[in-house]
Amino acid sequence: GIQGKKCGTVIVKAEELSNCREVVKNTLNPVWQAFKIPVRALCNGDYDRTIKIEVYDWDRDGSHDFIGEFSTSYRELSRGQSQFNVYEVVNPKKKGRKKKYLNSGTVTLLSFLVDIEVTFLDYIKGG
Repeated sequence: GIQGKKCGTVIVKAEELSNCREVVKNTLNPVWQAFKIPVRALCNGDYDRTIKIEVYDWDRDGSHDFIGEFSTSYRELSRGQSQFNVYEVVNPKKKGRKKKYLNSGTVTLLSFLVDIEVTFLDYIKGG
């Protein structure tokens, strides 16, 4: 959950990926809907490439408040739901200012599915 925030917006960023956003309002424990991202767009075939995920508190006026961020990789995500896919959302500015600051909450991966698309060539090869 996200400590002390009533809304959440998640922004997933990778170099080749345009932003994916979903707003979940009025909860301290937002659950975002599953979404599809082509592996090529997410990591360009580099399973260890860093994927930075930022979490914001949604504001109606568009001045969303930065809650924190974490990094992962396709390889880590592909482990699916496990103790390895619970991420601490850390705000670097708060971490630098407050000695007792640990994190601004956590994000837990609930599912991860690789959907293999069969091409026409694969179909032909299969008989």
